[in-house]
Amino acid sequence: MGNVYKTAHGDQIDIDMLRLSNEEVIAVGNMRTNARGDELGPGGKVVKTRAQVMSEYHKLNTPVADDTPIGEGAALQSKAPPQQQLRQPTAVDTPVVASSETPAYVKPRGSFAGAIAEQKEITQELLEPEAPRNPDSTTGGVQRI
Repeated sequence: MGNVYKTAHGDQIDIDMLRLSNEEVIAVGNMRTNARGDELGPGGKVVKTRAQVMSEYHKLNTPVADDTPIGEGAALQSKAPPQQQLRQPTAVDTPVVASSETPAYVKPRGSFAGAIAEQKEITQELLEPEAPRNPDSTTGGVQRI
């Protein structure tokens, strides 16, 4: 027994049966699919089934990186020349430079530590207190209409 829900009127609705009965109905939207997930062509005819769509997706989205170019496959690999042997660099190839000088310290720009180091002293002037308002005057306060 699938998902059976009871409505406010007391009717029971089996959601799984509702889904199965509407698999062939064209889905609402612009994806050109039916409720099952099949790709539809002109006139609502099935072009690719859901299984074909999913197998294509899994071929393109493999968990292991594939070095072959997309769309060319084995035909390109058969025409490719054999790769040259790459020589590993040895200690003889790389010259050793002896330096007794240590590099000068370069202060990082725009860091949080630099912003803290450049603290500035801020002074704030006090505002003059406002004169008390007269409730009878027309310049302010609540008035009766």
